Formats: sequence, structure tokens, C-alpha cells
Amino acid sequence: MTRVRGGLAAAALALAPAAQAATNIIPAGFRVISWPGTAGVLRAGSPWGPGSTLSNPFAPVDGLFRPEMTQWNNGSFWWDQHPSVNPFELFWTVILDRPYTLNRLVVQADNNDSYIVEAWDGARWTVVFDVPEVDGFGLMTRDSGILPAFTTDRLRFRATGGDLYHALSELQAFAVPEPATWAMLIAGFGLVGGTLRRRRALPA
Repeated sequence: MTRVRGGLAAAALALAPAAQAATNIIPAGFRVISWPGTAGVLRAGSPWGPGSTLSNPFAPVDGLFRPEMTQWNNGSFWWDQHPSVNPFELFWTVILDRPYTLNRLVVQADNNDSYIVEAWDGARWTVVFDVPEVDGFGLMTRDSGILPAFTTDRLRFRATGGDLYHALSELQAFAVPEPATWAMLIAGFGLVGGTLRRRRALPA
């Protein structure tokens, strides 16, 4: 009997991580990426040519983080916001395949810049994650933690400060668990609880 109880408990507990595990919806769930402006071009005299790679607008949606402290313009979507290259603000937008309800974002971007991630609510852009500058060098990861849930079908990434050399190498967006997943978790714990009550009610 102990073995049965243990097996049921293990099965139910196994459901907990599945129900709570966040899923990055972007790699399989995007339709369009856009950016108005010139990416992958450096101002005259910039020292950042050596070690750079082509700016890749799809790098942020490949589901892969670069090694921390990789040079900012290596393996990322990068741009120089200097007026000689981009006289107007450049920002990066991803349009998802459908609306998702999200509550966590993870960004890997150039460390010594500040950024924001905005969500489209159907009428306007709303800031959902202020991405701060961090210590280190080059590409560094920032995690929003759990956010108030919001529903959107597009996200926009913009620089708000720094040295005008900007880069985004990964943007991950995590969906709130579906109601069916929570129902599975609750049912699993209910099964364990009911079995234990029945076992206790049996005569010794």
C-alpha cells in the first residue's frame, strides 16, 4: 500500500513542474519581424568592426542565448544609433502568430544600455519590462521575473539609453499556463488526496 501511495504521489508531483513550467512561445510562435532603419552598419571610425558579425534580425527568436559577455555585435541583432547611421530611432518588433497571455520576459542584450520591451494592446504600445543596464561586458541576460499578466500579439524592443551601440541577442516570452494544465495539476493532487483518505479508512 505504501508503494501505491508513493507512486500516486510521485505521479501527481510530476504534474506540478509540467503545470508550472513556463514555455517560451516565441521560436514557434512568430510571423513577422520588422525594424525601421539601418542595422549592422557602424559609424565612421568606430572601433567595433573587429569581432563583429552580420546583424541578424532573427537571432532574438532562435531560442538560444549567446555565452554571457559575448561582444555586443557578434551573433545578435545590432545597430548603431549614431545620427550618421540612423537619424531616426530604430526599434525591433516581433508579431506573434496569435495573441498570448504572458507574465515573464527574458532579454539578452548589450549590457551598458537600457531598453524597454513594449506590448501592443490593440490600441497602443505599453511598457511591460524596463530592461536596466547591468555590470559586465557585451551581451548579458536580464529576467523580468513574474509580471502582471498581459495579452498581446506583438512585442517591441527599444533602446532608451546608453552609448548608441545597441544589440538584442535573445527575447523570450513565457505564457501563463493554460487552464487545462492547471486542471490536470489539481486533478492529480485530488487523486492522491482521495486515495490516501480511502487507505486511512481501511481497517488495520
